[in-house]
Amino acid sequence: MTIQRIAILLLLTFGQVQGANAVFMDLQSGSLMGMVHASVGGTFADNHHVSAGVGYVPKLDNHEEMSMVSLRYRYQNPYQFNFSVKDRDFGISPVNFGMAVLVGSHKDLFVELPDKYPSGYYNPTAIRLIFNYQSILHLSEKTEVYFDISVLDVGLISYVREPEFFMDNYDYLGLEGITNWGFGMRHQF
Repeated sequence: MTIQRIAILLLLTFGQVQGANAVFMDLQSGSLMGMVHASVGGTFADNHHVSAGVGYVPKLDNHEEMSMVSLRYRYQNPYQFNFSVKDRDFGISPVNFGMAVLVGSHKDLFVELPDKYPSGYYNPTAIRLIFNYQSILHLSEKTEVYFDISVLDVGLISYVREPEFFMDNYDYLGLEGITNWGFGMRHQF
């Protein structure tokens, strides 16, 4: 039942793209979205962006392959610093925030509690909330590349509950222990 609700939500999101001010395609690697993550989305009310996508993590020595779907929201700050290099104009949007719901498909993850556990024993492990920050370099009016830093919901909760552990064992006030980073490219149609 939960998987059906997620599928309906993703279909509704794709259906709303035609009502957007602008439609974009996003291709990302890393930052908790997989080795490769492709999404389609739209810009609504100027600086608000919603997208839905699919991602993939290949099999490695320490884990099985995994696929994922996402529903993402991003607020893109309207302030942009413009500059030129060799008669070519660029822009930087240094502060942009977002969040995503990520649903992973892997043999050790679940959306509904397996029968071997008592009811309510675990929360779903396949559904995660991700908070992110992006710094965007505008290559043209329609194309941009970005650097993304993400924090998983369980990582943030652990950091708030036990900041001393993270500060003692990781750099950058312990944030190195809960963050993940990646790069992406977005093109507006």
